[in-house]
Amino acid sequence: MRWAGRALIEGHFSDQSGPARQVDQDAAFWGIPPELLRAEDAEEALWPEHVAALEAFAVVSTQWRIEPRFGAATRWLGLDYAAAEAGLRLAGIEVTPGLWADIRQIEQGAKAALNGD
Repeated sequence: MRWAGRALIEGHFSDQSGPARQVDQDAAFWGIPPELLRAEDAEEALWPEHVAALEAFAVVSTQWRIEPRFGAATRWLGLDYAAAEAGLRLAGIEVTPGLWADIRQIEQGAKAALNGD
């Protein structure tokens, strides 16, 4: 799931056009290569059970704690969990322990991409 956070930050989930086949349409909607939806490697595939976590992360993707550094790039520390909880609640998203674990995996990938790791 970390790759999904990285892909989201790097803009791979923004294209909303695509061919007629459902897999290709889904891939185009999320802006990812269709082969990832057909991948046998579960580490780099967007499975249906991951979509809710990715959508939930997108809802709170502006709620970051950062460390400003003068003379160096800002360091992204992670989501502000209190703000994320409020944002998810206000969006009407029921957060289960499993959903929260998936959101945190996406957060780790996004943080790595934002920090250039």
